[in-house]
Amino acid sequence: MPIILGKSGIYWNYDLDGEGRNLLFLHGWGVDRRIWRQQTKHFSQNYQVMSIDLPGHGKSTWENISLARMSEDMIKMLVKFMNGKVTIVASSLGGLFALKMYEGLPEKIDRIVMVGSMPKFAQCEDYPYGLDVAAMRKLGDQLETAYPSMVDIFFRSLFTKEERQTRRYKWLQKFRQFDEKPIKSALLEYLDILEQEDLRDVLAKVEVPMQFINGTDDEICKKEFMNYVRQIKPDARYDFFDKCGHFPFLSKPYEFNDVLEDFLNETEHAIECH
Repeated sequence: MPIILGKSGIYWNYDLDGEGRNLLFLHGWGVDRRIWRQQTKHFSQNYQVMSIDLPGHGKSTWENISLARMSEDMIKMLVKFMNGKVTIVASSLGGLFALKMYEGLPEKIDRIVMVGSMPKFAQCEDYPYGLDVAAMRKLGDQLETAYPSMVDIFFRSLFTKEERQTRRYKWLQKFRQFDEKPIKSALLEYLDILEQEDLRDVLAKVEVPMQFINGTDDEICKKEFMNYVRQIKPDARYDFFDKCGHFPFLSKPYEFNDVLEDFLNETEHAIECH
């Protein structure tokens, strides 16, 4: 279980496996790096794969610092452990880290894959595609009074009714009984980050190939947002998983791996020429 101390004071827990081009997997709010286990196992056969516990999740410690400072630590980890450029595959909250890392060191990133993720998660007057701020704050209040059960309730809400009836979902729920719960104070601070961060300008400036992967019934990253982002990134690749919610890589891991691998293969020549 590798651990590294960042300049921020955070002890980062990570896994690093395989050889070849570099892939970094970033999870979202309330889970940890193990959520990518079906992807890291598959892609480490042909890539060097890193997965990281975000601060306050899994076995990474927590410091109440900005997204920018956390991202600086992560950039230094990439420079230290991964020679050459890196493709980032980011779920939900992880997408903010991906964009922040691109902003901090764009020459280190060669592709970005956003899975149920947005550059801005909170609605505002000129951005109706995100989450209702009152609902986000209500989740924070519920965490204060019903932690950690609220984390499990929220996780369950991210799957469709059809997904929750599958054997795959039942296996996930059983496996999660043994997961370490994220730190409550970290979850609350991340809700503030999700409410306040606006990286739309960064997304517009991304010059590397991008892929957006979504479930058609994702209640966080909805169809209206995908229509919006197509206007900003018309040349990106868009893949949708029918009747899936926020975690298509959990509900349909093999199909997800095929879609991701196809994108990596089709952009290989563009990366070599970049």
